[in-house]
Amino acid sequence: MVDLIFPGVQATLEHRVPIYLGANQLTLRGNALYTIPFFESQADVELRLLVLTLGASGGFRNDEHQLTFEPGENLDRHHRRLKDVDGDVGSSLYGFGEGRATISLPINDYVLLNAINTMRFQDSPDRTFDWRTAVVHDGMFFRSDIMLFLKHADFGSFAPMVQILNFGLGDNRFTQFNYGAAIVTRPGFVRRNDIFLFQLLFHPGSTFGSYDNVDGYGMHLFFAPISFLIAYRVVLPVWRPEL
Repeated sequence: MVDLIFPGVQATLEHRVPIYLGANQLTLRGNALYTIPFFESQADVELRLLVLTLGASGGFRNDEHQLTFEPGENLDRHHRRLKDVDGDVGSSLYGFGEGRATISLPINDYVLLNAINTMRFQDSPDRTFDWRTAVVHDGMFFRSDIMLFLKHADFGSFAPMVQILNFGLGDNRFTQFNYGAAIVTRPGFVRRNDIFLFQLLFHPGSTFGSYDNVDGYGMHLFFAPISFLIAYRVVLPVWRPEL
């Protein structure tokens, strides 16, 4: 698979093995992701058991554009922009590992509930901005992405979503809720083997969470507590044993 991810590219090699009469599946995967702020490579193993998928990953990450803060230093988007302007950025190489549990519940032919729960441990410096979660944290976090996919044969899928983030910062752990939606469709540039994803999340404040991060959440190039993901994937079969 080849992914164009704003702003970068990802290459993935995946092998799927049907098990137990084809009702379940073992997936082995390796990938390399290059973006402007960081490079990341990892190996995955996943076991799908009907509606439950259990996975584990390990790899390394090289932050090329790292924003790290001293204790007591302001963490909001405005001060992160100032760091960028002043060139106060660093770089580091570190390892990480994560475990995942995904529940996919098909309610009917047009509705699918998907919940991806991830626990990630990474040896990054404390109080570092994480480009993936769009928050400053100390290296270990839990994330739950809950999406209700509403499917249409011609359009694709639209999914309202809630994201729950729990992360450490200093001597405390915080929880914040983000809200948004995802759109998934097949552009058809490559017949049946391409997909486009747009995901937008925003943080309104501490309505249901313990951490009011409305000034700190999100990509600091923007003046609002938002983060987004734009990706286009092409799947390229490299081995067909039935042939």
